Amino acid sequence: MADRTKERIIASAEVLFARQGFDGTSLRQITEDAGVNVAAVNYHFGSKEGLLVELLDRVVAPINRRRLALLDELESNGAPDVRGLLVAFLQPDLEVLQELKTRDESLPRFVSRMYSEGSDFMAGVIGRQFAETQRRFYEAFGRALPELDRREIAWRLHCVVGIVVYLFASVEAPGMPAMVSFEVDIDLARLLQVTVPLMSGQEVITS
Repeated sequence: MADRTKERIIASAEVLFARQGFDGTSLRQITEDAGVNVAAVNYHFGSKEGLLVELLDRVVAPINRRRLALLDELESNGAPDVRGLLVAFLQPDLEVLQELKTRDESLPRFVSRMYSEGSDFMAGVIGRQFAETQRRFYEAFGRALPELDRREIAWRLHCVVGIVVYLFASVEAPGMPAMVSFEVDIDLARLLQVTVPLMSGQEVITS
């Protein structure tokens, strides 16, 4: 029973956060939608903030584990180039988007909305979730692009992250063009056409 209650709370929070944002969603709305009382949220998550952290960790932690596993594999075979690093960085997002689209269409929009809200709380959550991944990829891109300083690498990688956030936002978002086909190989190839020049500083050649 306790597990079912917890999952009902998570399902309701996920949809409401995706529609209204974190600040725009009250704990009362979540509990009414889930058919539970506030004490159940406090018991399972400690607070609305704790609920959000668990929701994001469920999605983001596997993505980052996959990224680091791909990076480990690349580095075990020598010094990876920019394209290889971007494959390791982007492919896990596309794999998860494909999975979430099949499992729950509200989740991609939830992830995008939470990471674009820009609150101090979210900044802290993001910093914790991405600390190791950020450190490893900054160092790897630094070795692949020794002519760039760390600030420039960070700026370019943040632009890549912005593209990913938009991809998540575009899934079933009214008025936004679909940015993913949910075919990982196809979407990855399209992303690499843009992000390899972005990270390496090459000029984008269009026909």
